[in-house]
Amino acid sequence: MTAQSKAKAPRPAASKQAAPAATSPAAPLKKNHGTPPARAAALEALAKALPTAGKRPNRAMDLQAALDTALAHRDMDPRDTALAVELAYGFTRLRGRTEFLLSRHLKNPAGLPPPVLSAMGLAAHEILHLDRVPPYASVDWAVDRIKALAGSRLAGVANAVLRRMADEAGQAADMDCCRTPGADATTVLSRYYSCPAWIVALWRTAYGHETTLRFLAAQAAAPPTGLRVNARKPGARALFKTLAALPGCLMTVFPTLAFAPGTDFSHDGLNLDALLAAGRISRQSAAAQQALADLDPDGWPGPVFDACAGRGGKTTYLLEATDHAVWAADIHRGRLRALRAETIRLGLPDIPVFAASALCPPLGRAPGTILLDAPCSGLGVLSRRPDAKWKRTPADVADLARIQHGLLHAAMRRVAPGGLVAYVTCTLAPEENRGLVDRFLAETPEARLESLHEADPASPLGEFFFAACLRKQA
Repeated sequence: MTAQSKAKAPRPAASKQAAPAATSPAAPLKKNHGTPPARAAALEALAKALPTAGKRPNRAMDLQAALDTALAHRDMDPRDTALAVELAYGFTRLRGRTEFLLSRHLKNPAGLPPPVLSAMGLAAHEILHLDRVPPYASVDWAVDRIKALAGSRLAGVANAVLRRMADEAGQAADMDCCRTPGADATTVLSRYYSCPAWIVALWRTAYGHETTLRFLAAQAAAPPTGLRVNARKPGARALFKTLAALPGCLMTVFPTLAFAPGTDFSHDGLNLDALLAAGRISRQSAAAQQALADLDPDGWPGPVFDACAGRGGKTTYLLEATDHAVWAADIHRGRLRALRAETIRLGLPDIPVFAASALCPPLGRAPGTILLDAPCSGLGVLSRRPDAKWKRTPADVADLARIQHGLLHAAMRRVAPGGLVAYVTCTLAPEENRGLVDRFLAETPEARLESLHEADPASPLGEFFFAACLRKQA
């Protein structure tokens, strides 16, 4: 569902997003004023998901949840639904560049009504980054919407600005379009790759310029589709082989597959929905699976306690890939209900599942391994959760590192002597990753580093996880 980008590698693929708060989508309108349904749904979702002036980031909805809500009350053609998803995610990924380029043609963007800027921003995204949408179509719907909302004068402004952007669309693929007098390298990269400057600065300091460029290009593109074949089902290897033969397959390490965005899964009579319903496959980030596999979970001492289980992606991975007894807990009961539903769908054993904090779980005995899929800033999975970059702050990283530090100490206290703590994050903030592990080891004499997974910046998977196994002295 990702449109081809007009930018070329190593530039961001797929779609683009905007940064200035003034041009962020505003509250949804009670009527769509004749706006095409896909655009109306996307604007509604963006209004709920993206922080704007006067809306605190922690009050904004998760983008996928906002999109689900926007689509739920509309009876839309599947093609319109697909376009709405593409627009919402594409705009959010490339929000910064789109709004910067739009702002160059507006004298006072902050002085325009937010709904007007919302429509102009989404239409500008289409013009700049979606080859299959004719520019005139983007201009027409935006002008009609703005005329209904704010009258002919602002509709005329929108018409002139968007047509000018259509004339200059070919230049948007060049980083020079984001340079202005006095702008430093971090600012230019932030605009071009649509990523907040504080994240760009963090990565440049931690990883250097070239690696930062790889991370920036990845976060601005749609991620691959990750699948996991259920090894417990008959015919798992044959199904894996069939899926691995599909055009667009990027990674095949049983039971994990990764596919390029937009891969057609209908070849040879395949039906992905039917395979999911039958429990033969699961959708799971291939990068997440790779991080867990690199820690060799089959060799962990059991039982394994998944202390931050969430909806059970890693819990069910362990149940399919190993023979361990597994327990699972999370502080959110709704997530645990989803975990239960997953084990049933996949035909996996009924395991102990309970609501508890990972800081003080009510364990009857010490587990051999504690899996700590810790809450983190998510800076390694911005391609999949692009709204996070517009909500996170440097203070969040520091706060989360404090939480992770406490969770690591709690896990090490509770794991059995000689056991393991497997620590996993999906961030690229060193303070939450290697820096935290090194600090923990320095202050915990009974712990030692057993194994480590650090994502390859050149990975085609577009997501970056960190994982470490820490052994408790027997």
